Amino acid sequence: MITVLTAETPIGLAEALADKPTKMYMYLEYASGAGSVPAYTTAGSVPNFANPKTYYSSLASSLDYLRVPALRQPTTSSSVAGNTYSTSSVFVAQSLPPYTPIKGNQSFATGVVCYGAALVVVPDENDRTKDLIVARAYFTGGSEYLVKTASSEVFVSFPFTTSVTSA
Repeated sequence: MITVLTAETPIGLAEALADKPTKMYMYLEYASGAGSVPAYTTAGSVPNFANPKTYYSSLASSLDYLRVPALRQPTTSSSVAGNTYSTSSVFVAQSLPPYTPIKGNQSFATGVVCYGAALVVVPDENDRTKDLIVARAYFTGGSEYLVKTASSEVFVSFPFTTSVTSA
């Protein structure tokens, strides 16, 4: 997986750690099959410190993704290497009903391929435009794609590490 941090990371972390009732969600990007997965270099990649909302709003109308709640596993790990402090958490999400596709071009049905995910802070569950995209990752090839099979859902774990280096 390739994780892309954005300018919203500090805001998202502040929201996630504040005493506000914010929630974590994941966007699960999917396509009708492996042949329909967009090429990452032409899918409007988000360079570090760019606004990821532009990424989602400017993609071709063929992009479908689910917006589903994410749960943080209760165990976090921390490490120190020199003057760099790192903390890792793992978030998990599942494509359970009643969560419906955003843009709605196709249903999340048997045979669809989940090829990427974004970790998102959701200050207001009813207003998707306020979502803060903290990090995004793509599965790096067909062997890593998650294919929805009959009578099943897709389960994604998203490891997220933040590092701080003191001067």
